[in-house]
Amino acid sequence: MIKISKDTDKNRNLTAGLDWLQFQIDMKIDTIITDVLGLDGDLFIEKSGNLKYYDYEKYWIYGEIKLYYTEKSDTPSMVQFSGSGWAFYKDNYLDTWEVTEFGYIKFLDNSFGRLIEPKRLDMRLDDFNDKPYYTPKSLLNYCQKRRLLYGRSTIYKPFGDDFTGRTLYLGADDSTKKTRIYDKLVEQAKKLGIRPKDLAEDMEIDSWIRTETEFRQDDVKAIWLEIVKTEQNELEFYKGYLKGKIKFLDKGGKPYHPEFWRHFMLKTTAWSYKIVKKQTPILDKINWFMNKGALPILKMYQFLYDNEIPIEPFEQYPISSLIEESRYSKGLASEIIRYLSEIKTLSEDRKKDLIKQVQTQTKDTNSQFD
Repeated sequence: MIKISKDTDKNRNLTAGLDWLQFQIDMKIDTIITDVLGLDGDLFIEKSGNLKYYDYEKYWIYGEIKLYYTEKSDTPSMVQFSGSGWAFYKDNYLDTWEVTEFGYIKFLDNSFGRLIEPKRLDMRLDDFNDKPYYTPKSLLNYCQKRRLLYGRSTIYKPFGDDFTGRTLYLGADDSTKKTRIYDKLVEQAKKLGIRPKDLAEDMEIDSWIRTETEFRQDDVKAIWLEIVKTEQNELEFYKGYLKGKIKFLDKGGKPYHPEFWRHFMLKTTAWSYKIVKKQTPILDKINWFMNKGALPILKMYQFLYDNEIPIEPFEQYPISSLIEESRYSKGLASEIIRYLSEIKTLSEDRKKDLIKQVQTQTKDTNSQFD
């Protein structure tokens, strides 16, 4: 008889996958429905409504799958699977097609990669063991003693109690890769308006602890690429991320591996990703100048100059004179030249003339430009 270890047996009660998926795609709604989602357009209903931070005014909806769009600008459409929307799509379509959650992401990237910009992706891990590997309360104990690191951060926020259900957030409020651990059984019972005990009986479980990480901005693009290239399943992939991200310290501040964490991870390989910061585009610099404070500072300088208010130890000159005397850095000059080169409405002669002007106004006019 083959002996099954308790750890292996407990891992059978772990599941993982996606919980939220949101991306922009430069494609018409009817094509998104048929080619991207593999669904029938007659299933969707059109409604009016917006999405925070975007200029959408309408969306199509089916089973909490929402497709936002606008007719007033060139903003690409937004595909949004909320937690319930993704569960609906997975249970009713992906599972039927025998497509894994990561398999769908790889399909999207392979078929429409250049048209897609990921905006949000949440990963989840559900622990249905009668005695879970960890709970929000057990991890909070380490956080309060500053013995848990999330990356290099010790920031955490607890909510709730044993009666209302506990939630523990790891990472700053504005983090683009924030993790939360909470009592999913209590949360679901509240949504259904029943007692957690009754829901547990219906599901034939005693406990349900969920861990989620919400990836946004550069982090969602990075995790998307990691999913595309991984050969791991959803559970081992996400456990590997958590193992690489969450670290424990002993009472002396040295790296420490609690017994529950060792059993939870088993042979999981920790991994992490790095975000390579792109050079700031020239339009970002102009946006910073116009909206982030530089323009008001320029106005302040002009005000002091016009009213002959001294700003010692600096000598005062007219702004036009300062601009005339200033020179571009080599890096900024390269960005300007690259920007000019990509403008299709400029003739080649006009481009050459403007580029020459930039080069003569650069600190080192003999330098090589990117």
